[in-house]
Amino acid sequence: MTWMRGRRWTPALLAYVAVALLAQDERSVKSPDGQLEFRLFTALPDDAILNSLAYQVWLRGKPVIDTSYLGLDIEFQEPRLGDNVGLSADKPIHEAHYNGLWADYLQTSTTGRRIQFEVRVWNDAVAFRYIVPRSALLFDLALADDGTQFRFADNTPQNLPESAAIPYVRELPGTGWIGIFSQELAGYPRMQLKRFDERTLVTHLPGGVPEQVPAFKTTTPWTGPWHIIVVAGDRAKLAQAEALRSP
Repeated sequence: MTWMRGRRWTPALLAYVAVALLAQDERSVKSPDGQLEFRLFTALPDDAILNSLAYQVWLRGKPVIDTSYLGLDIEFQEPRLGDNVGLSADKPIHEAHYNGLWADYLQTSTTGRRIQFEVRVWNDAVAFRYIVPRSALLFDLALADDGTQFRFADNTPQNLPESAAIPYVRELPGTGWIGIFSQELAGYPRMQLKRFDERTLVTHLPGGVPEQVPAFKTTTPWTGPWHIIVVAGDRAKLAQAEALRSP
């Protein structure tokens, strides 16, 4: 970038450049009524040296899910599929009841490993899933775990359980209710939630033994189950979301 040459790199300028680079990578999908928004981007987790695919969910201009990281742990392969990636292609999706996005990411530290991501946003829900294309390193797919995070925004209570079944629901003060659901996929382990930190739950696949037995085995190309986030004014309406019937 020629405009960078000869500049004095003050902390303020470095912060501006970091934000600008992130903005180039960010993709946003809004619900048909414009109230619910899903933001997809890459970011650097704390204490990490590789960027990671990440997302946020906003409702009426305020975050309900803060920066949460995405990815799949592949048995005997590093880094995680979702780390050290760059956006190579994307395509918006527009349907009668939702808007969506398909995005393709190349993992730059490997020989051709890719991960694709699809999201759909209704007026009351977000659904997203991973798609793993076939590549030289991913003909057989052995998943050690699903590392999808759900980091609740600062204004939510921080009394998360050590583990929880899906669906998982909780109240968001001043906002309503939020529910985390998942699609049941034939042969795929029933996903659970584990406490990652005081504000974050992470998806877990039971049944695997680390570095010995994968939790799930298949071949590529493979399309994973939908992870679904529903928001509603009261708890009873969470189960009525259209996304739960036909994501």
